[in-house]
Amino acid sequence: MSEMTIRLPEWEMLPDIGLYMDQIMTLMDRVFLVKLPKGELTKPMINNYVKAGLLPRPTGKKYDREHLAMILMVYVLKQVLNMDSIDRMLKRLCEKGVHEGYELFRMRLEELENALTTGTVEMTWKGDSREEFTLRLALTAALCTIRTYWMLSETPPES
Repeated sequence: MSEMTIRLPEWEMLPDIGLYMDQIMTLMDRVFLVKLPKGELTKPMINNYVKAGLLPRPTGKKYDREHLAMILMVYVLKQVLNMDSIDRMLKRLCEKGVHEGYELFRMRLEELENALTTGTVEMTWKGDSREEFTLRLALTAALCTIRTYWMLSETPPES
């Protein structure tokens, strides 16, 4: 069986120049080489995230590094959460800034991917803050949903 993982780019690897929507879509296709259960990311989806207040408005039709980080987090979380729940989670996660919130999100996602691969996922609330435990639960649910979808598909992704 091939290893099924989602790896998000580190903050420093996200482009630090403004990108137009078509460039955002190309980047997302490169990050998410395999299909996710809720379907691919589309331009109207990103526009709806802006309208719903999940993302700030682009500057002159250009999206910056913070926009990219937020889009990546929303796209993973939308596999299991509704927009209101995602909004609340991201506001808490990014209280100290999008950079810090994204890196915590990315690191927790990577840790949980590794734990799922080795079969060592813990679902107990042991000293984590409520926000940290909620993030771990949401990411675990998203990863389990994504992996289940891949396992049931006719052609599982290759790493």
